[in-house]
Amino acid sequence: MEKQLYYVNLNPISMDTISNVRVNDGQLIEYEIEATEEEKKDFEKLLHEVNRHDVELGNLFSFRHFDETASDTDKNEYQAGLNDVYDRLYELGTAETKAKVKEIHLQNEDDHMPGL
Repeated sequence: MEKQLYYVNLNPISMDTISNVRVNDGQLIEYEIEATEEEKKDFEKLLHEVNRHDVELGNLFSFRHFDETASDTDKNEYQAGLNDVYDRLYELGTAETKAKVKEIHLQNEDDHMPGL
């Protein structure tokens, strides 16, 4: 299957949409990726899952006392999901995107060290 150029943004409001059209918005950071239709759909699914976890309504309002352990678990799960997003972004990214990801250290270096 042939790869096409797509644009990804990590804005939580629109993070789960990958577009084939660049949005010229100075407030929005877009990353270019080259992906097949299947790779694009898989990446969109990952983005949707991570974005949905970030805004789970049950975690926003609760009648029970604040549970710091549950909060830490949620944060860790969300961060693990973001790490997966950054890894996929790097994997599918154009040379320019890969350079941006490296430059701003979006990937978790610990995930890529042998023996850890």
